[in-house]
Amino acid sequence: MSVAGAVSSIGRRTPARRQIVELVLHLAKRQLDSQHRLSLLGWLWPLARQLTQLGVLVFVFSNVLDLGIENFALFVFSGLLLWSWFAAAVTAATTVLLSQRHLVQSPRFPAIALPLVAVAVPLADLLIGLPVLGALLIFEGELHLTAFLLPLLLVLEFAFLAGVALLVSVGNVYARDVQGIVSVGTLLLFYLTPVFYGLRVVPERFRLVLELNPLTHFIEGARALLIEGRLPDMASVAYLLVLSGGLFVGGIWLFRRAEAGMVDRV
Repeated sequence: MSVAGAVSSIGRRTPARRQIVELVLHLAKRQLDSQHRLSLLGWLWPLARQLTQLGVLVFVFSNVLDLGIENFALFVFSGLLLWSWFAAAVTAATTVLLSQRHLVQSPRFPAIALPLVAVAVPLADLLIGLPVLGALLIFEGELHLTAFLLPLLLVLEFAFLAGVALLVSVGNVYARDVQGIVSVGTLLLFYLTPVFYGLRVVPERFRLVLELNPLTHFIEGARALLIEGRLPDMASVAYLLVLSGGLFVGGIWLFRRAEAGMVDRV
């Protein structure tokens, strides 16, 4: 079904909010099918990329520069999944309104769905990696009951990423420099996020910078649930709830305010 047909069909039978949800799911599936068509590995390509990056990080920081972290493969992979989702979602969302300008210029199409699709598509890559993460947990004997609370953390991260995606997508329509800022910022943020090192090894005078980074709390929270078998720190959870909720609501508000002028700028 074409996008126009999907919009028309969904719009006739659902209220606006549900229409956007169904449209996001339709467009995400459509994009995923397009990405994996005519590919031998198909849906395994995202997993292959993740495992390749995992292998490099484990080799370097277990053999060349030993960080002394137990279960290092599990430690890194749990952080890498959440980081990769963030990096892919924000990068795609920054340019999605420009690359899909034909949809933005369509009178009946809800443009707000496009940044949400940019967040939903790399979520599929994360979900593909979860069975590998589960296998690592079982192999290392670390499968705690708290691991089954991970979906709640992922829902919270989705709200956070949706808010960021809405903000950067609008920003890049009105100022093309946002694309360059996001590119450089994502590169720097990787090293300011404890993906391959633990927060505990960071000197106290630098720790505040990392603790302001919401991705630090998402990754540390995931490791608490998966590896340590405990609930995340409640102060971190409160910080993520306030920040994610604020970004999500603020992103929707800003997008709605800027939406009328997008057609002339994309």
